[in-house]
Amino acid sequence: MTENSCASPNKPSWDNIIEEKIKEAKARNAKKREWVVLRKSWLTSSINYRMTLEEIAVFSKLIVMGDAFGSVPGLISDNDLRAIPHEYIAHQACCPPEVLESTLKKGKEDDSIYENHHGIFLTHFDDYQFTEYDRQKPYRQAKREREKSTDPDKYVRGKYGHLVRR
Repeated sequence: MTENSCASPNKPSWDNIIEEKIKEAKARNAKKREWVVLRKSWLTSSINYRMTLEEIAVFSKLIVMGDAFGSVPGLISDNDLRAIPHEYIAHQACCPPEVLESTLKKGKEDDSIYENHHGIFLTHFDDYQFTEYDRQKPYRQAKREREKSTDPDKYVRGKYGHLVRR
């Protein structure tokens, strides 16, 4: 019996979600951001009472690594989508391996971290990194689609668009 086969029907299958994110990452070939977001809600999140100060520091570094390592946002892996050894991650996070292990254990218990052969997946990474730009993206895309209409009475965009018809 696999780890996911005993999961409840309400619980997402993290393996399927990771595979979907891998496909998306391969399809988009987007440039990685050079920053991550930590919002005010970080101060009132559950990690503040579930983890020690050292573990909170390691978890925040895991968020940064989730964006920096590998090609899939939220997945800490190498470029070939293989798991990185915990010793290396602990070295990069400047912490003893025991602190990393306790952070991972508490994260797995809370369902905020999932680990498989691809690496360490931060299950709520998209929630952490959802920006105002991301929120507005569907509206910008819809506007572009509306502007692409083939209406002959519609004017061309631009500085002199009011003078030129398609």
